[in-house]
Amino acid sequence: DETIASILPDETSVRIGFTASNKRGGTVYISTILVSPSFNKTIPDVDLDVIHSRPLQTVTDVLGWLCFAVWSISFYPQIIKNYQRKNVVGLSFDFLGYNFLGWICYSVFNFTLLWITEIRHEYYKVYPHGVINVQLSDFCFSFHALIITALTILQCLCYEREGQTPSSLCRFLLAGFVCAMLIMLVVAASGCLTWLQYVTIFSWVKLAVTLFKYSPQVYMNFRTKSTEAVSIYQFLMDLTGGTLSLVQMGVIAYNFDDWKTFIGDFTKFGLAALSILYDCIFIVQHYILYRHTPREPLLPTADETEPMIGPADY
Repeated sequence: DETIASILPDETSVRIGFTASNKRGGTVYISTILVSPSFNKTIPDVDLDVIHSRPLQTVTDVLGWLCFAVWSISFYPQIIKNYQRKNVVGLSFDFLGYNFLGWICYSVFNFTLLWITEIRHEYYKVYPHGVINVQLSDFCFSFHALIITALTILQCLCYEREGQTPSSLCRFLLAGFVCAMLIMLVVAASGCLTWLQYVTIFSWVKLAVTLFKYSPQVYMNFRTKSTEAVSIYQFLMDLTGGTLSLVQMGVIAYNFDDWKTFIGDFTKFGLAALSILYDCIFIVQHYILYRHTPREPLLPTADETEPMIGPADY
């Protein structure tokens, strides 16, 4: 629909009224077109977010903070146990290294999509009728996880570790990721890459880290035929958080009638899906495969220099 208004040459301002009604959810763009070349005033465009229901918007916020609470609590058992034992032997330093890099990347990604206007505008150019699925709770969660991971690494530097160090493969991969991000920064600064594309690379790094960071613990459980080294409660809470995250994204997609961007924020979707996958593997190992099996002694192979234990070892 169009609303036409006449502007006299001596007028410095004009007020235009219109009525808008929504047939579907999403984002509505209101643009101004000036047909007179003598009128050189700049009139900004207006974006309207249209939703099906305000209560559903409240549900979205509640689900987001529930995810934040459940996922955040799951980080603390390992820190508490390290403090009680004054010992980090059996905790995989590779896992901590991958996790620290991943949370840095995810925090940067969430921060920019929430508060960097230029990147938000670029996102809406790519998804003109879409909605940004990143919520304030997502940034709070990722930044909190970054701090907790840093504290765990500090414990590893202070407590007994019996000579454990990150593996050569871990150091190589971390260095490779950092170098790649610095190279892409130069490419983005030169204009060959948009800033949205550059920020999206951070999200893919986080997703790649999540893809393999839990694998050592799954393999360790298989070799020892036991899950006594890990806390099943951590994975139960992680499963709950991942499920709530997917439900939240579904509610947002329905409320904005925008199912295309349900996986538009593929990092958030991928993190939840991968977490659920690994959690289900751990749960099957704990409650079905190795429920009554005593832990078998694990003899190190020639290629191993440190144990491959996941984030929680009780």
